[in-house]
Amino acid sequence: MKGSLGSRRRSSESGIALPMALIVLGLLTTLTLAFLAITVSEPSIAMNQMMNAQARAIAESGLERAIWALSKGETAPGTTGALADPLPSPVPAPYDGSQYVAMGAGGFIVTVADGAASNDRVVTSIGYVPNNTNPIAIKKIQTVVSKVKFLDPPCAICAGGENPPGTASQIQIGGSASINGSSASGAQYCAGVTPTAAAYASGSIGTNGHPDLTAPPGGVAIAANQPASSFAPFLFTDSDMAILKSLAKANGTYYQGDQHWTSPQPNGVIFVDTPSGNPFTNNSPDSDIIGVDIHGNWRSGWSGWLVVAGSIQISGNMNLTGLIYAQNDVTLHGAGGGRISGAVISTNRLDTSSTNVDTDDIGNAPLTYNCPAVRDGGGTIPQGWFVKPGTFKDVPGTS
Repeated sequence: MKGSLGSRRRSSESGIALPMALIVLGLLTTLTLAFLAITVSEPSIAMNQMMNAQARAIAESGLERAIWALSKGETAPGTTGALADPLPSPVPAPYDGSQYVAMGAGGFIVTVADGAASNDRVVTSIGYVPNNTNPIAIKKIQTVVSKVKFLDPPCAICAGGENPPGTASQIQIGGSASINGSSASGAQYCAGVTPTAAAYASGSIGTNGHPDLTAPPGGVAIAANQPASSFAPFLFTDSDMAILKSLAKANGTYYQGDQHWTSPQPNGVIFVDTPSGNPFTNNSPDSDIIGVDIHGNWRSGWSGWLVVAGSIQISGNMNLTGLIYAQNDVTLHGAGGGRISGAVISTNRLDTSSTNVDTDDIGNAPLTYNCPAVRDGGGTIPQGWFVKPGTFKDVPGTS
């Protein structure tokens, strides 16, 4: 009996072992085939990844080519392959998307078109690998490139252009303030720009005390009651302000609300915004009406563009080079040996309050017109076309 049971147990175990062995063998065979498939396909996957990366890099080369063409059109008009500003109609090849430009492992097709603002261009670039006839990899990118709008004011101090309908902006100059618009006395001009006055306003310009206003050659010391339309070439639109805001954010010089500074801020574009971030208008709530107070000793100097969606008050011993731009009022009160070299613009969006320069008869605010410094902020403002922050994106499509 005992021998019979042992014999049956061994027979049963033998019957299970064979199917188990076959199952294990099948699993091993499947895994082996899977690993062999991965081994065979791995080079193909790697090749596809490499080609996609190459197509993306080539698309970016198309973008760089467009920026080069726009920048050359700005700095060296007539250069072969450059794009003029404004864009010609029709846009020449290859920037009209009609021409495949071969390079390296593939090539690109690029299109440049006008953007929403006059200083915006929409660039679409498609990268192909190995070519656009039988492509294996295609990448399409799009962005908005922009350039800073350069202001060429015809005046050292200018007030108006955006004041409420039916009103005009006044300037009041007093004390021993000095406003110089003459190249014979140190003012600097830009090619093609003819300054017309030391002080320029849409309303009246009054003086008290003993200010010194020097007219540019062929111009006048005071140009009052100027038409609002004459201010347009040297005003920032809301679109321009948005670009400057993005540049200041990138520069770490974007602020909101009232500011009080006793020492120089970093050079470049400084943008002081409303607390809400909304554009400043004559209907802005009281919570969005702000002011920037700059005082103390800035003898070490500051260069750039100070752009404020509100009012600016500057007092003390200041050395400032570039553009002072306020969408409301400006008050200047000098003391000591400081100076402002560039231009001061007050657009008076909110009210008709005067732009004041040492009206209390005791200051000596010196302001000298310097057009090149207004354009480049004393060498701190981008001069070419650049990718507008927040606009770069990958887009679907192959054409």
